[in-house]
Amino acid sequence: MRVCLLIPDGVGIRNYLYSDLIKILQQGGNQVVLWHSLDPQMIQIAENRLGVKFDQFPYVHRPNGVAAQLLRESGRYGRIRLNAKTKNNSTILTNWSRASTSFKGKLLNYFAEKIGSRVKSYDRVSLIEEKGFKLLRSSKEYREAKKVLEEMKPDILFCTHQRVYSVTPAIEAAKALNIPTSTAIFSWDNLPKGRLPFRADQYLVWSEYMKNELKDYYPDIEDKTIKVTGSPQFDFYFQKGLILDRKEFADKFDLDIAKEWVCFSGCDTITSPNDPQYLKDVGEALIDQSGIQLIFRPVPVEPLSRYLKVLEEYPEVRLIKPKWEKGDHWGSFFPLFEDIQLLVNLAFHCKVVINMGSTMALDFITYGNVGLYLRYDHYKDVKSNWSVDTIYKFQHFRSMENWKAVGFIYSKSEILPEIKRAIKAPDEVAPDRTKWFDKIVEPKKSESSAQRVADALISLANTQS
Repeated sequence: MRVCLLIPDGVGIRNYLYSDLIKILQQGGNQVVLWHSLDPQMIQIAENRLGVKFDQFPYVHRPNGVAAQLLRESGRYGRIRLNAKTKNNSTILTNWSRASTSFKGKLLNYFAEKIGSRVKSYDRVSLIEEKGFKLLRSSKEYREAKKVLEEMKPDILFCTHQRVYSVTPAIEAAKALNIPTSTAIFSWDNLPKGRLPFRADQYLVWSEYMKNELKDYYPDIEDKTIKVTGSPQFDFYFQKGLILDRKEFADKFDLDIAKEWVCFSGCDTITSPNDPQYLKDVGEALIDQSGIQLIFRPVPVEPLSRYLKVLEEYPEVRLIKPKWEKGDHWGSFFPLFEDIQLLVNLAFHCKVVINMGSTMALDFITYGNVGLYLRYDHYKDVKSNWSVDTIYKFQHFRSMENWKAVGFIYSKSEILPEIKRAIKAPDEVAPDRTKWFDKIVEPKKSESSAQRVADALISLANTQS
């Protein structure tokens, strides 16, 4: 079996080139082919780690034609509006952005809103999207993709990230050649946002909860095409060989082994524009605490510069930078394998992680540790309408139901007592954290997610061969 991994951006490195997926596929007698536009250094790192040489094909990202873009964005706007209505959650509408640096982009968004606002059903959205797919099937990008696939001759095409618009011609070309297509939903908050710009023969999701979400937001997708596999990103937490002894980890990063470690994980500017101020608040709250050491892990895909003033003011905050290689844009950033080991050890050794509603809470819950979510404003940004009131009404947080899955910090004065409580009595702060984790991630410890992904891909290829 010849399996093509279409890797549209650097984040696919962690889940698919660093996990056991390729090893499992190869052990089953399958050949793995890469179709990507990544820096050759990324692939070299993965080859060195796995001890293999990949058959590679270059993928060239190009914007869709204006008409196809208009149909895609009109459908997306219509779907977001329907999603907000279906879930009775107006914050879903915040996933639509009018921001554009060009007059052409602003004009396109304007007409997309006009068209999308008239859509009253998911069936109508699907019709609009299908018109866009039809246009792409007559494009230069489609013809080029078809030629590559004819040369490559894969038995299945697996796109490792579901939301990259420029891979749609490749998916359509594969369908025309009767090559089965699969894709994975990248994160637990992706589905309400309407970022599924193509249709595949198979969709890999984290859990039954995510499967039901996919069916809610995309009624045209058949139940039988959705497979619950989990996400390989969580497999690493069950690999004991990645965990360093506490003293070894402390020596490596100049940490005080006698103290309890608390991690502040930074968020991007859009999610938390006042993040440096929150780091300052936590640093200030812990400054006189001889038994607690604060570790700061910045978000990997943004510069550290906005935090420098706070780090100068609070030198006792231990900065541990992510081990990522930085590209020209978000999609070209990628982690080194060392960063996976770093994150595993932070999640294992730190009793608490603090942030603005980040997925990192799930990472730390893997080891039974506690996520604390900051839930107070420094000021409300009227221009962007940013506020924690909006953040924690986002649809993916409804997955917590009425559970105490994380702790919330509602003011600066609560930072220290909540951290102490989370360290001493984690089951009092977040007694439902494991139940929430199992709902979202749905781990099956008897079998890795990478194994389930491999099984799903081979099963699809065999079914349609």
